[in-house]
Amino acid sequence: MIFTSQLLVYVCAWSITVASRRAGKLRLLGQFNADDSGRRAFAATLQMYKGSPVSVMVDSVDEDYRLETLPHVIGSARREMLERRLRQVSRNALFSAAWPQGRENSDRRDDRYLFISLNNHDAARSWLDLLHQHGAHLAELTVVPAVTHVLLQRLNPAEPLVMIVSGHSGGLRLSYFERGNLRFSRLTAPESMADGHAPDIASEINKTDLYLNSQRLMPRDAQLAVYVLDPDNHYAALCREINTDNKNLVCQAVGSAALAKLAGVDEALLQHNADTSYLAMLGRGRAAVNLAPPAYTRGYAQLLLRHNLYTGAFVVLLTALVVSGYLFMRQHDLEQQRLATQDRILQQAGLYRAVQQALPRTPTSPHNLQRVVETARALYGAPQPMNDFNRISQALEASPDIAVLRLHWIDHDSADTATATLSIPGKNTGPVSRAIYFEGEVSSFQGDYKSALGRIDHFIAALRSEPAVTDVQTLALPINTDPAATLNETRLNSAKAPGARFKLKILMKAAR
Repeated sequence: MIFTSQLLVYVCAWSITVASRRAGKLRLLGQFNADDSGRRAFAATLQMYKGSPVSVMVDSVDEDYRLETLPHVIGSARREMLERRLRQVSRNALFSAAWPQGRENSDRRDDRYLFISLNNHDAARSWLDLLHQHGAHLAELTVVPAVTHVLLQRLNPAEPLVMIVSGHSGGLRLSYFERGNLRFSRLTAPESMADGHAPDIASEINKTDLYLNSQRLMPRDAQLAVYVLDPDNHYAALCREINTDNKNLVCQAVGSAALAKLAGVDEALLQHNADTSYLAMLGRGRAAVNLAPPAYTRGYAQLLLRHNLYTGAFVVLLTALVVSGYLFMRQHDLEQQRLATQDRILQQAGLYRAVQQALPRTPTSPHNLQRVVETARALYGAPQPMNDFNRISQALEASPDIAVLRLHWIDHDSADTATATLSIPGKNTGPVSRAIYFEGEVSSFQGDYKSALGRIDHFIAALRSEPAVTDVQTLALPINTDPAATLNETRLNSAKAPGARFKLKILMKAAR
């Protein structure tokens, strides 16, 4: 509701002062008397502000203030207690409210409430009816001391006991505050003000001071700070006189410059009307207390809800636009990155083709070269028989009369898996990895089988002495040495032997 005009109305017994506030700027619309011509002029003014919120400030001698202490409760119990007590205190006045004033310092910590009511609302009722007839929405109805409380907070005095004195169209208003809480307020000489006679401010201040002491609203002989609002800069001498006559009063005039700063308006605007500073203060924020019943502010509540819905919709739309813009920019950046990456890929592909064309021609395809390299790597990684052959060569050097006819090296993983778990009793052989089939003969054989068998046994012993040899098994000898064999079989087999040939199976240890 920043760009919506807000009407500000000050109501006294014989006139009203109207101002409008829009975008932080205050504009006086005029002062209207409480007669038929004044009401018609005000109705004509309302035609330009149909549907606008209105804040009304009443300044009347029929205001009733009553300070009471009630038990500290919360929730619905507090609301029901306040409503019941307010009806009793205000005698069912149409405009009334309970203003919280803090808590007591006793052990119970009871709550203090100032009950405010307008015992006679005839002066304000006719103006409120005009607002309703012309479509203006009542936002709040308050009293001048509630706006004075806002002014006191902005003034922020150091003294605990303060009296604010301000002149208005309805008279001279004197409001007494104790530590920021309203304790008493009075409006003086409305009849004399209507006749154009100014009240005696010094006399009214002294009367109020005596009343506060007599009613024990203020501690006896306590010092009271008096702030006189002086939009015309006429009361500096008055404050000096008050300070001289009464030692318990410390009077200070709040000039037009300071008052304009507190109210947030131009200094020249304060001199046009005595109610301008309070109207400006009313427009800058909500009053401390609202006396209007919900039936009078229902239109404003609906207006506020509608504005909140519009504001929420605008925020959602703005957020959607911002997010859409961000996503569009992000998509644009990603598309540019994709195109740049695609260009780099094409450049690298062109360079690869150029390098490939610059290479010398090969006798075969790159695929075949890859297969050859992979095969070579597999062969280099496979177990090699040369180490095992070296062990046999060392044994042959120790037996020079043994000749090699044939060697057959087998990796047990592919051809001799039966020997993988072979274990020789009495010898810690460990796992067996490979087997070598050895076929040889005894050189310079002259038919002496006993000597040939001795040489073969010596060769087998040499093989078994090698650390890499697990065991040596005899598969065939020049003659059959089985005790169960007959002489004819032995001679027959010996006749078939082409010399002193034999076969061995040599088991090698697995590499660790």
